[in-house]
Amino acid sequence: MDRKEKMNYTNGTELKDFKADKICGAGHENVKSTAVVKYQSLPLLSPFNQLQSNTNLNIPPSNWLRSNSKPEQYVRDIPWRREHSEFSSFNMANHFLDDITEDVDVVSDASNIKKLLKMPFSSSSHISMMVHRVGQTLLLDEFDIHQHLLRKEKEEWKWLWKFYEQIIGKNTEGKYKCVPKKSKSRIALQNRNMYSKFLYHSVQSEGKDDTTSVVQCHREEDEQVVVNDEDILTPLPDPLPQTNSRGFQREVLWTFENIKMLIGADLPIFGDETHPCVSLRLRESDEPINVLTGLDYWLDNLMCNVPEVAMCFHLDGFVQKYELLKTEDIPKYENSQFDPQLVLDIARNILSFLKSNATLEGHTYWLYKDSNDDVVKLYDLTTLCEGEVDHGNPFTVPVGILLYRVARNLRKNTGRKKTATIRKLLENCLLLLDEDKHSQVCTSAYYLLSDLYVPDSSIKDVWESNSDDSDEENTDSCRSVVEDDDIKEKGNKEEVTVDIKTLYDFKPNFDGGWHVVRAHPIAGTVEERCQDAFKYIRKGLDCLCRDENTYKHHQKNVSIVEEQASCDNSEAIPLGYKPLASISAENNLQLSTLLIPKKQKWQDVSKCLLLRKAAMTFYCSGKEYLSIQKYGHALRQIRFAIVCFEEMKRLIPKKGEENIDLLTLILETAGDIRLIMARNAKSLDEQEKYFTDISEEEAAIVDASIRASRIPEYDWVYTWSSELEQNLTSSVRCYRHAITLKPTDKILDTNLHKRLGNSLNELGVWYMNLAQNTLQSTGVEKVNLEKLKLIWEKSENCFNRGKEVFHTINDKANATLLLSNTGKLMRLCAQTYTQLTISSDQPEFTTIEREYYTKAIDCYQMALAILKNGKQYCDIWESVLWELSTTYYNMAMLLQDYAPLSTYCKEEIEKDVIDLMNKSLKYCSMDCSPKCLPMCQYRSATINHRLASLHHHTLRDTISDQKKRYVKQLSDNHYNKAINLFRQLDCPVEMLRSYLEKAALLEFCQSAQSTCTNKGKIKNYCAVLMALTDCEEILESLQTQTENTSNNYDRDSLIDILKSRLQYLLLHIIKAYTSLTKGKHETVIKEVKAIYARSLQIPQDENQLLILLKSVLHDSKNIIHTIYHDIG
Repeated sequence: MDRKEKMNYTNGTELKDFKADKICGAGHENVKSTAVVKYQSLPLLSPFNQLQSNTNLNIPPSNWLRSNSKPEQYVRDIPWRREHSEFSSFNMANHFLDDITEDVDVVSDASNIKKLLKMPFSSSSHISMMVHRVGQTLLLDEFDIHQHLLRKEKEEWKWLWKFYEQIIGKNTEGKYKCVPKKSKSRIALQNRNMYSKFLYHSVQSEGKDDTTSVVQCHREEDEQVVVNDEDILTPLPDPLPQTNSRGFQREVLWTFENIKMLIGADLPIFGDETHPCVSLRLRESDEPINVLTGLDYWLDNLMCNVPEVAMCFHLDGFVQKYELLKTEDIPKYENSQFDPQLVLDIARNILSFLKSNATLEGHTYWLYKDSNDDVVKLYDLTTLCEGEVDHGNPFTVPVGILLYRVARNLRKNTGRKKTATIRKLLENCLLLLDEDKHSQVCTSAYYLLSDLYVPDSSIKDVWESNSDDSDEENTDSCRSVVEDDDIKEKGNKEEVTVDIKTLYDFKPNFDGGWHVVRAHPIAGTVEERCQDAFKYIRKGLDCLCRDENTYKHHQKNVSIVEEQASCDNSEAIPLGYKPLASISAENNLQLSTLLIPKKQKWQDVSKCLLLRKAAMTFYCSGKEYLSIQKYGHALRQIRFAIVCFEEMKRLIPKKGEENIDLLTLILETAGDIRLIMARNAKSLDEQEKYFTDISEEEAAIVDASIRASRIPEYDWVYTWSSELEQNLTSSVRCYRHAITLKPTDKILDTNLHKRLGNSLNELGVWYMNLAQNTLQSTGVEKVNLEKLKLIWEKSENCFNRGKEVFHTINDKANATLLLSNTGKLMRLCAQTYTQLTISSDQPEFTTIEREYYTKAIDCYQMALAILKNGKQYCDIWESVLWELSTTYYNMAMLLQDYAPLSTYCKEEIEKDVIDLMNKSLKYCSMDCSPKCLPMCQYRSATINHRLASLHHHTLRDTISDQKKRYVKQLSDNHYNKAINLFRQLDCPVEMLRSYLEKAALLEFCQSAQSTCTNKGKIKNYCAVLMALTDCEEILESLQTQTENTSNNYDRDSLIDILKSRLQYLLLHIIKAYTSLTKGKHETVIKEVKAIYARSLQIPQDENQLLILLKSVLHDSKNIIHTIYHDIG
C-alpha cells in the first residue's frame, strides 16, 4: 500500500465537515485502519506555530491559561483535565445509538484501548476496567481502585470493597497488594505545567477572539435536549431527556481491520500549510523512545486518523529540535520497533476473550490484572456479589437505561427486522431497573415489548417479520451460534483468566473465538401473541398504578404536615422578619407564567399508549376468535377493546382523533360479530357463557380502564342479545357509526359501506321472511294485514337504504341484488293479496295486485339498467332476467285464471295476458349458462303451451274466417314450439298434453268444415288420428318412467283421454266406411274393427295399457295409409 492510499491529508477548512467523511487512515502496510469522526469540539488547532530553538518552556507564554479563543480553551483543558468518569462509555453509547446497533465491538476511552494493547509488552502493567455487554457491543470503563475502594467515604462501593478485600486485595501471604496509583509528585506537576506551556506556545494567537470562526461539529439529534410534546405522543416513547454534555474532545468510530470501536480521545491535533494534520509530542532529549511510547503514539494517530507526529525534544525545558515522523514509520523507529500485525493479533485475542466470557447482558464484569501478574482475570461481579450489594450496583441503572435506548433505537430504525434482539434487550433492561424508581422507563419498555408481539400493522392483518432476525441470518459462517440458555450456562462462570503470553498467538479466524447470541424469535399463533402482549400491558399498567399511588401517598403526607403546621385563626403569628417588598408588575407576570398548565403528564401519556395497545390487542384477539366462529369470545374482546379505547380518549382526546381508524376497525368487527350471531341464533345460548369469561391479565387491564364515574358511550355495541332482529340492528348501527367517523383509509371506508349494505340486505330479507312466515302460520283468514304492512315497510326501508349505500360506492352488483330483493318483496305483497282474493266468493285479479307486480317489474328493470349488459355480472344478470320473467309469467297466469271481467272486457284481458306472456318469454333467455338452461327451456315451453291454449280458446269464439286461420296458425306454432322444448327436456307428460290439445285443435278445425260426404269425414278422422299417432314415442318414454314417477294423476288422466279419443276416431271411421258401397271395403273395415276391438281391451296394469296403446297407435298409422289408398 503506497503512501497516497494509506493517508489522506486535509486542511482545517475541510475538517469542519470531517465527521461525515470516511477516509483511509495511516498505518502499517499489512494493517488496515479507517476512522470516521462522529463528534469533535474543535476541528483543528491551526495554525501550527513551530518553536524556535532554545525556546524556554519553563517561562509561560503571554496567553498561558487564557481562554479567549476556542483553541486556547482547548489546550488549557487537555493537560489539566480531570479523569473521565466511570460511565464515559455509557455517555458515548447514548449519543451514538445507531452505531451501537450496527455491530460495534467496543465502546471505550482511547486510553483504555491503549492500555489493553500495551499490556503484553509490559509485565508491570496494571489493568482495572469494568466491562458491560449490550447486544454484541462491549463497554469498557476504567475503574480506579484508589478512588472508589480505598477511600472510606465511598459508601456505594462497599460491596465491591468486600469482594476486593477477600478475593483480590491480598496476596498468597495474606498481605495487601500494592495498587499503583496515579502520580501526583512535584516532578509530575512540573511536567504537566511544561506540557501546558508548550501547547500554548504552539498556538498562534491572532490577537482577537476567533470563537466565531470555529465550527463545532455535532450530530443533529443532539440539538434536542428535551423531548417535546409531539415526540412524547409517538408510538415509540423515549422518556429520558437527551443531553449535549460531552466527555471527550473527539469521538471516533475506528475500524482496526475488522474490529469496530467507538472511542473517545483528547489528542490535540495541529496543522499548517506544510503539515495540515499533525499531533504534537514533548520529549526530553536524554530519554529515548521505547516500545510502549512508540506504540502509544502510533495508536493515538491511528485512532484519530493523524498521518504524522511532530516530536519536540527539550533539555531542561529548552527546545532543542523537532522531529517529524510519519505514522506508518513509528513501528520502525529506533529503540521502539514493534510489529503492527502483532498488535492486531493482540487486539483480536483480547476481544475474543472478552466476548467469549462477558456474555450476559446486565452483568457487571471486572477485568483485572495486578502489576507483575502473568494472567488477566475477568470476574462476574453480578454473580459473585449477589445478595451482598448494600447500596446497589452503580452500573445497574446506566446499563438498564442504555439497553432501553438501544432497543428503542433499534425498533425505530429497523422496524420489525430484529424483533428477537429488541425483545432480549428490553427484557434485560427490566431485569436491571427497579420499577418503583424508574417507572417511566419500565412502563415504556413494557409498551415496546407488547408492541413487538402485537405491532400496529396487525390491525390490518400484517404481522410482518416474525421469523429469525436479519442480523442472525447474516451472521458470519465462521462464528458459532448458540441459544440464550447455553449463553447463560457459560456466563455462570464466576472467574475466568487468560495468560498474557497467549495474547501473542495468531488466530486466522479470530471471530470463531466467541459466540453470537441467537435470541429466540417471536413466533406463535395470533392468540398466543395477544396473550403475551396482555401480560406486558398489564405489567406496564401495574407499574403506572404503583407510581400514581406513591405520588398520592406523598401528596397525602405533605398535606398532613401542612395540617399539623396550621395555627389558630384567633392568634397572631409572630413574624421575625420584615414584610416583603410589593411585587412588581414584572414579578406578577413571572408568577402568572408559572401558573400556565404544563404539558401532558408522562403518566397519562404512557397509560394512553398502553391502553391504545390494549385496545389493539383485544381487537386482534377478537378478530381471531371470530375467524374460528367463537363469537362469544370475540364479542367479549371487542367489549374490552372499546373500554380501553374510551379510557384512552378520555385521558388524551387527541389520541382518540389520531386513532380513529382503530375505532373504526373495532366497530367493523363488532358489526361482523353481530351479523354472524344473527346467522347462528341457535348456538347463542352456548356461546353466551364465554362472553362473561375473562383471564387474569385481561381483568387487570380492564380494571385499570374502567372508571365508576364514566358513562360508556359505546355500550350498545357489546350488549349481549339472543334476538336475531336486535343483533342485525346492532350490526347495522355499528357499520353506520363507523362510516360517520370518516376513516382515513379509503379501502376501509369502502369495505364498511359494503358491510353496511349487506347487513341492511340481511335485515330486509329477515323482515321479508318474517312477513311470509306470519302469513303461513296464521292463515290468510286470520292474518293482521296492518301488521304485515308494517313489516313490509321495514323490509322495503332496509332494501332502499342498502341500495343507496351501494350507490355511494358505485357497487353495481350489490345495488342490483338489493333491487332484486325489493322486487321479491313486492311480489310477496302481491301474493298476499292474491290469497285474500282467492279466498273470496268471486276471485278476480285486483288493482292492488297489479300495482305491486308493476313495482316489482320496475325494480327489475332498474336493476337491468344498472348492469346494462350481462358480460360483467353474468350470474346476477341471469338471475334478474329470470325474476323479471317470472313476474310477468305469474301476473299473466293470475290475469288469465282470475280474469277481472267485472272491470275489463274479455278481449282486453286476453290481450294483456298475451302481452305479459310474450314479455315473460322475451326475458326467458336461451343464451344463459348451462346450469340455468333447463329451467329457462321449461319456462319457455310452458309459456308456449299456455299461449297455444289461449289462442285455441280464442279460436272457438272467432267468427271471421281470416282471423280463424291466423289464430289457428298462432296456436299451431306455439304447440309445435312447446312440443319441441318438452322433447329436449324429456317431459313426456307435458308433451302428451300438448299433442292431445293440438289434436283437439285439428279436430275442431276439421269439424268446422262443410264436408258432408262420408269420404270427407273419413279423411278428417284419419287426419286427427294421424296427429295422435305421434304420441307413440311419448308412450315409450312414459313406460320407462312409470316406476320412478310419484305423482301419476295427470299422466293417468291424459292416457285415459288418449285412449278414449282413439276409440272415438276408430269407431267413427268404421261408421263412415259402413255407409259406403258394401262389399268393396270389407278388408279395410275388418282391419279397423280389429284395431278398435283391441283398444277396448282392459289391461291388467298400467304397463300393459301403455303397451296396448303403443300397438294401437302403430297399427292405426299403418291402416291410415291403407285407407288413403283405398278411398283415393
